[in-house]
Amino acid sequence: MQETKNHILIVEDNPLTANQLKSFLETVGYKVSLCLNAEQARNFLTEETPDLIILDIILPDTDGYELCRWIREETRLRLIPIIFVSAKDGLDDKVLGLQAGGDDYITKPFAMEELLARIEVILQRMRVFHELSMRDELTGSYNRRYFNERLTEEVHRVKRYGRPLTVAMIDIDHFKQVNDTYGHQVGDFVLTKLVEFLQNNLRKSDLVARFGGEEFVVLLTEIDADSAERLMERIRSALENATFIYNREPLFEKISVKITVSIGLASCPKDATDPERIISLADEALYIAKNTGRNRIVKHC
Repeated sequence: MQETKNHILIVEDNPLTANQLKSFLETVGYKVSLCLNAEQARNFLTEETPDLIILDIILPDTDGYELCRWIREETRLRLIPIIFVSAKDGLDDKVLGLQAGGDDYITKPFAMEELLARIEVILQRMRVFHELSMRDELTGSYNRRYFNERLTEEVHRVKRYGRPLTVAMIDIDHFKQVNDTYGHQVGDFVLTKLVEFLQNNLRKSDLVARFGGEEFVVLLTEIDADSAERLMERIRSALENATFIYNREPLFEKISVKITVSIGLASCPKDATDPERIISLADEALYIAKNTGRNRIVKHC
């Protein structure tokens, strides 16, 4: 069984084959969605982002090659691995599938165990790739690129289901003084400890990312600006009273560092429904917080 339910989309026009595949993959722990033609698949992918796609080539409304090319042109979807599954077993067919953007090609009939092995190899490779590409090397938090991708996905969900989200931009007050007073090693330590502090005090569903320098951003899902303000105020207050202890070796010196943060909030759909605009509004609110005394929270209004 899969520890986490990876989501697989099957695009197959034969209902019998499609349901056999779906049933098998569900029994080994995958979440599976099914589309019987390219139009259904495009509509599905407008709203959802599966972890892998199993794609037939012969479809009633277009061929799988064309659908694959469309997927590869969509920024949000272009890295989803695609396995072609088809009765077309010619060398030219396989080459065309890979050139269209497929990651693998398996011909019918096939053993379910072989398909499962190919799926697991590809998903494991993707997990390693994502872990390396979506993390900030210093702090271990998510990076800006990954945050932008997740925000785009969550905005889609807001538009579909109506549940709000809030973005919190966080900046460490007078961080340059930490570096100037104690050195960059201590500054790096403070950045890492702040991420750890945020992760320990936020909900498990919230996403913390380093936006650049001493600026961080938090994606708070299914929460409006007022509730997010209460949550972030608890964190701001707790952080103000916290002390980070850095052990400087080999001098056995303990350095105590205290910090405060300024926070700007913007929500979707109340303030904006465009991901870039939401970030911009949260950044504007952060700017106001920093220029009206720091160590405070400002909501966009």
